Amino acid sequence: MTTPNEANHYDMRGHRVPAMSPSEIDFIAGRICKIFKLSRQSFSVQKIGTFINDLEENGIFIDCIDNDEWMMEDIARAMVDPQKGFIYMPEWMYEKLNRSDPEAVRIFLHELGHIFLCHRAMLHFSDTKGVLEEDSEWQADEFADSIIRKLKLRAPGAQLELKYF
Repeated sequence: MTTPNEANHYDMRGHRVPAMSPSEIDFIAGRICKIFKLSRQSFSVQKIGTFINDLEENGIFIDCIDNDEWMMEDIARAMVDPQKGFIYMPEWMYEKLNRSDPEAVRIFLHELGHIFLCHRAMLHFSDTKGVLEEDSEWQADEFADSIIRKLKLRAPGAQLELKYF
């Protein structure tokens, strides 16, 4: 976690949104788990389709894009339009989600975080520098990680990144 001193030099990864503390995000994640009656089994291969259907019945949709048409490969593995309630992902990611792949589940929960935390780009012309708690990407990560902890889901493994020289 970033300390207050480091927060003065924080570089935003996402849009600047109203600040939320980890405890506020954790509370919202807990409410979402209760509202949708989520459990560890909700993310199993047998049940994840039911959760996706429940989301659709509540106005949150997944738009699965053909792999050949997904133009964001170098930018994002999934995207969200929080105002419309749409999550966009390539077919290969949707297939991983339906196989309960931990990385795909975390990405999915991250995108849901943008929706449930009511993210909208704000504060573009503020005179102050943004802080960690105002970063939409950090908030969505916190939301995803909170649900993973609450439901004791398998966390994605560390990603190996190779640098080519």
